[in-house]
Parts: sequence; structure tokens; C-alpha cells
Amino acid sequence: MIDNIATLAEPSAWGLPSDAGRMIDRWYELGCPFVELEAGVVISNLERWLYNNPPHPGVWLARVREYLYIDTLGIGARAA
Repeated sequence: MIDNIATLAEPSAWGLPSDAGRMIDRWYELGCPFVELEAGVVISNLERWLYNNPPHPGVWLARVREYLYIDTLGIGARAA
């Protein structure tokens, strides 16, 4: 894995969420999947999206976190 730019500067200096580096690392661990934010809105490159679009709508950041940490771990499926 290539070191991401999040390690080079303080995330808040870029207008990024404080956990941007952690989200990008998790995204790489998952094989860089597409993340669907809502019908017809998909992130194909999370790292690029975070750095090119700050500030991010809170609902979309929540969906990204949900996908990275809940959906991919199968937690949502167990709750049903």
C-alpha cells in the first residue's frame, strides 16, 4: 500500500475529517471498493473524494463510515 497524503499534514488543515487517514486506510484494506452514498451517487475513489471535496456533508460522511466499519464487517446483517 502506498502511504496516503493524510500522513503528510494535519487533516484539519485540509478541511478533512479527523479520521480521514483511518477511513482511507480501511478503504485500501477492503480493496478500494465503490461506496454508494445514495441512489445514483457513488464514490469510486475515496481518497480523491475526501481531498477534492471538503467540507463533506455529514450525512455522506456517516454513510462512508457506515460502509467501511459496519456494512463490511457484517454487523448490520447480524442485527436483523
